[in-house]
Amino acid sequence: MDASYRLGLSVLLGTVIASAGLCLAASLRTASPAAAPAGHDLSAHPFELGQFQLTERSGKTITEADLAGRVWVASFIFTHCPLSCPRITGVMKQLQEKFADTSVQLVSLSVDPERDTPEVLAGYAKTFNADPDRWWFLTGPPAEMKSLVVDRFKLGLAEASPDEQAAGAEAISHSDRLALVAPGNKVIGYFDTTSRATLDALTAKAKELAPAPPKGPAWARQLPAVNASLNATSGVLLLLGWTLVRRGRVQAHAVCMSCCVVVSTLFLICYLVYHYEIGGGVPFRGVGPLRTVYFTILLSHVVLAAVIVPLITITLIRALRRQFDRHARIAKVTFPLWLYVSITGVIIYLMLYQFPQG
Repeated sequence: MDASYRLGLSVLLGTVIASAGLCLAASLRTASPAAAPAGHDLSAHPFELGQFQLTERSGKTITEADLAGRVWVASFIFTHCPLSCPRITGVMKQLQEKFADTSVQLVSLSVDPERDTPEVLAGYAKTFNADPDRWWFLTGPPAEMKSLVVDRFKLGLAEASPDEQAAGAEAISHSDRLALVAPGNKVIGYFDTTSRATLDALTAKAKELAPAPPKGPAWARQLPAVNASLNATSGVLLLLGWTLVRRGRVQAHAVCMSCCVVVSTLFLICYLVYHYEIGGGVPFRGVGPLRTVYFTILLSHVVLAAVIVPLITITLIRALRRQFDRHARIAKVTFPLWLYVSITGVIIYLMLYQFPQG
């Protein structure tokens, strides 16, 4: 094999091996010996809440139909609660910020509906800067609220006796856990508000069920598919150009490679436009070994994509200056790297947008 080819392949192989080593080391370093606590996971055996009709702090009537198509997080509070409820509502306020770019709905249910009228709840919500569209405070007839909490959510609820209150107990004993409800009003888990790890698990699960809405204009969101097509076209042209030059068809090779440069330039333009309009990429949600494979490919692709631009420029300049011997030497280094970047560009698109992840 020609020494220039060996150099190009060595750079390619070294980059892939180094990328794989870095990604494997990162995966081992971040892997914990035990999974983070995820609260009481009911994903395998969810249960439906059934029908309900409540009143939001705005006075609007909310039924199960208003929440049926959403992912929502429920908390259980009462406004004159001195200890646990301010903390629980503070946690909900943090979730409001974390879910700002998602469609997750927050719902605080009063366990003391006789005192927590819509007007009282409106004042309470205002103190926590609750977004009226994204965070609802609901109340209703006492029997309906108790049935919803005890019979539907299957959580405890009891009034403390005067002696218990005198000893420091809250007027109403209720759960301080948050309930995660999937579309269809199916309860799929309870999460302890005192555990940071559990709340992180809640956040991740809710975002998984209700990912961030698409960013940017619709035409820009089509660019990843266009970029993958351009990468595939570039790869085909590279192989064709390589075949032509090996057969001595220099003129056809020059035309083919000129087209390849144009296609790769279009790819770069589309890539930059996409990231300008969208403001970021799509996160990879695969897990396990697949995640290490993906980031190995991605890291090596990014590194070699940065290297390939000056190499293509030098290769092209030498051809235009008719320095064909020098052109041929650097082209043999450029070719395998350019081909790898083109092929992995397609693979990254398929793994990110087309393959099922999990």
